[in-house]
Amino acid sequence: MVRDLKSLAILTLSLCCTAAFGVASPSAAEYAFITTSDYETGSAAEILLDSSYTTHTDVADIHSDAVARWYNGLIYVVNRGGDNIQVLDPEDGFSTLRQYSTGNGTNPQDIAFRSETKAYISSFDTNELLIMNTVTGEITGSIDLSSFADSDGLCEMAYIFIKHDILFAAIQRIDRNNYWGPVGDSYIAVVDCAADTLIDCDPVTPGLQSIALTGTNPFSEIRFDPVSQKLHLSCVGWWGMQDGGIEIVNPYTFQSEGYLLTEAAAGGDINDFDILGAEKGYAIVTNSIFHTELISFDPAAGIKIATLYSPGAYVINDIELSPYGELFLADQTPTDPGIRIFDTGTDSEITSSPLYTGLPPFDICFSIPSYAGAGETPPATFIGQNYPNPFNPATTIPFSISRSQAVNIAIYDPSGRKIRELTSRFYEAGTHKVEWDGKNDGGCPASSGIYFARFSSGGFSDSKKLILLK
Repeated sequence: MVRDLKSLAILTLSLCCTAAFGVASPSAAEYAFITTSDYETGSAAEILLDSSYTTHTDVADIHSDAVARWYNGLIYVVNRGGDNIQVLDPEDGFSTLRQYSTGNGTNPQDIAFRSETKAYISSFDTNELLIMNTVTGEITGSIDLSSFADSDGLCEMAYIFIKHDILFAAIQRIDRNNYWGPVGDSYIAVVDCAADTLIDCDPVTPGLQSIALTGTNPFSEIRFDPVSQKLHLSCVGWWGMQDGGIEIVNPYTFQSEGYLLTEAAAGGDINDFDILGAEKGYAIVTNSIFHTELISFDPAAGIKIATLYSPGAYVINDIELSPYGELFLADQTPTDPGIRIFDTGTDSEITSSPLYTGLPPFDICFSIPSYAGAGETPPATFIGQNYPNPFNPATTIPFSISRSQAVNIAIYDPSGRKIRELTSRFYEAGTHKVEWDGKNDGGCPASSGIYFARFSSGGFSDSKKLILLK
């Protein structure tokens, strides 16, 4: 497992087992799904996303080391120690629809979906990024990441994320023979989901390059900020040393842009985080005496604002912003475990005591899509940077429009001559993308050099520089 290496070592010494009881109930409204564990047995709980916060415990039997993802109306439980994916039906009391093996000894970490039938699964104990048919459970292929392995022979894949049909996989590179510390650089491997091949993030440098991170040991989920259009993840480096932070990764240029918040500014290792908006974020921080705390921080200034909750032990495991802007916190305090909910407007706790989840809560997900940046309006009309860039032979150009309207995107050479019109039609509001295959309107390959993608829609216009390198 990835996110619980430190907590398991500490909790093995101090955490008392908590008895579980409750009555399962079918979901009647939007809900939070909570994986729960005492590190010997596993279960799940449901919390309704209404003013009642009605909680149902023991809604499903799962592994003691599990995380959950909601997709297309179903809950997918990644049973890490169980080497399988368990699919639950919320409309039938979270009954198990199907359960698929990922292979003995794979230790799956995360699952990301390209479609209703195709998903990717990261594997901590192998170097294979698995490709699964989520209907049949068949492993239809894999992508070899052994080139990123460290001295113990494994690359230690962690969380994965898909955006614009590109998969980003956190590569920890930690030495199992040396206290699970980081070895050299850590990376994000980038995969083209259409071709199921690794993308070379730096075509100028010989070999197949990934995104080299500023920090090491990427530990948190990979989150997408719709305002900045950047990826964020936390790198903890060596535990107990202030050598990491929340890192910014540009998904269009395939480059790290440094830290949004350093561990020094946060006051310790940043285990997990979520960002509400341009001026407010939240993080779980492990302080100098290895106690976890919930803090608020200012993403724009990169500074800590306040400590909101400090239970005096290593017991906070997960935080997630709900689709309605509340902050859910998984509190594993042995004497009073449960989910705490905070009002992000006032940073005060809504719950007078933790919502009882049976076993201590481990991981939180929600039944409707949400994004980091809840409470803010998603970005309006814009054109994003193409990826990859430089490219050969083809590249993708993302764009977004705030309302349904006509869009025109064309390619121009440095002299201002239009060589290719990529699109000129009506689009619905939302995020879209177009492809350029590096050819002109006549179908002939363009020569190496700099080009410009010009975007116009609804009175707004902008351009991005593209580099075709052969």
